[in-house]
Parts: sequence; structure tokens; C-alpha cells
Amino acid sequence: MTRSRAVLLTGASSGTGLSSGSGQAAALRLHRAGWPVYATGRNMAALAPLAAEGITTLHLDVTDEDSMVTAVKRITEEHGAVGTLINNAAYSLNGTIGETPMDEVRSQFETNLFGLCRLTQLVLPGMREQGGGRVVLMSSIFGNFATPGRGYYQATKHALEAIGDSLRLEVAKFGIKVVLIEPSPVLGGFVPDSVSDLGMESHDNPALYRDFWEYFVDWHQAYRLSDHPPLRGRIAVRAEDVAKVIEKAVSVENPRPRYRLGMPSRLLPKMRATIGDRGFDIFLRAFFPIPEKADKR
Repeated sequence: MTRSRAVLLTGASSGTGLSSGSGQAAALRLHRAGWPVYATGRNMAALAPLAAEGITTLHLDVTDEDSMVTAVKRITEEHGAVGTLINNAAYSLNGTIGETPMDEVRSQFETNLFGLCRLTQLVLPGMREQGGGRVVLMSSIFGNFATPGRGYYQATKHALEAIGDSLRLEVAKFGIKVVLIEPSPVLGGFVPDSVSDLGMESHDNPALYRDFWEYFVDWHQAYRLSDHPPLRGRIAVRAEDVAKVIEKAVSVENPRPRYRLGMPSRLLPKMRATIGDRGFDIFLRAFFPIPEKADKR
């Protein structure tokens, strides 16, 4: 059986995670390199610019089984199997661990983890039958550590790291390669202008961390897209940088198990191993928004 080159990419229509915009950039880059790309998302109108470029666009919601089955079935009918799955769909839930409603926590895991796992299950039989394939998992620098305010989002990325490591060893004998991509924060993603933009109206005791959330919003302003990003924005990466790494993960014969993109993603895991957990906590308190720092502002 000839191996399929068809690429199924999720989360190409929107996103508010730290890799927001990377899905569309990757779809365009792979399409222009000659790959048959199926760019998917929940919002077909938002996929229109990709369709205008000649990319096949499909409705796919990773929390909806029928839409996933339909997408995989169509690609299988047209190409024999999904050749490459790029699990990019995700969003970032804002909220503290103690105050975020559990229905929002469950929704975060359904999108960022459980839907990803189910879609991977759906494409694996075709990949095994054709004797190979590739699964790319969009993790994050925050798959390695966590900070206040986005712990549940970061927990999904921690889980994704484990899923990727386990899956890679399970499917290697079928010629299927599994790649984790860990971008540093990406310029031009969703950056809140105010606390109300964080979507926490239903959270318990909103005044409990009021100063922290105001600080959180101010801190993230450095990650707005600009030609000359200020301060910490200079160590972020751009969506096109992420797309280049995705293309490499899809294209090279023997991809790395992980691609760490940007200086923070490459440096911080080594730093933690060197200075230990207590030392790393000191670093987190010095660099990231922390409630105790916000209270002293």
C-alpha cells in the first residue's frame, strides 16, 4: 500500500492558546510545499482564507465524535489513510486552581487532551495498515512547568508530554513516528486588554486575586505582535517559526522525539534540573506574574 501524504491539521480556524495562529501558518507552509493539507476547525468562516489558497478545509470539532469520524473517513476515501495528523487544536483556560468551576476544567481537558486522544485513535488503524505515518502533538514550554493563573491549561500540556512519550514507543513497530513540539510563547496570540477579557465571570470569589489578574494582564502585553516587541516579548517566537518546525517534523525522514522552539523552551528544563525545585520556584517568582508580587505592587 502506497503511504498517504495527506495531512490532517486540527485547530486551524481559531485559538487562544500560546501557539495561537500557528495552525494557519503551518497549513499554508505545508500546502505551498506540496503536501495535501486538510485544515480543520469549528469555524468554517475563519477557514475561508485557507480555502482561498486552495487548501481543503473541513469542519472538525475535537469534542464531537461524529465530526472527527467524518473527517477521517473522507481523507481515507481520498488518500487511503491519514498520512500525518497534526494535533494543534487547543485553547488556554484562565483561572486559579481553587476557583475555576469544574465544568470549565472538564471542557479544557475535553478539547486539549481527550479529543486529541480520540482523533489519534481514529487515524492509527489506517497508518498501521499502510505501514507508517506521523503524529505531531503541539505541546508547549508549559508542558515542563506551571505558573499561577493557567494551571489547568498547563496540566493538559503536561499530560500531552506523557501521551506523546508513551505513544511513540507503542507505535514505533508499525513505522509510525510521534513528535512533540514545545514552542516558547508565541507573539501575536490572544493577549488580553483587561481582566474582563480573561473570561472568568463564573469563577468563585473574583476579588480574591483581583490584583494578581490586573498584573497578569499587564505582564502579557509584552507578547503583542509588533516589529520590535518590548522586553520579554523579544524572547518569544512567531507563528511562522512554529510552522517551520512543524514542516520539519512532518518532512524529515527521522524526526526528533521533541522540538523545543525558542530560547526559553530549550533553556528552562535544563535550568530546573540544575538549580532544583526550590531554586526554580525562586526564578518563577522573579519572572512570572505571582499573586504575592501583585499584592505588593
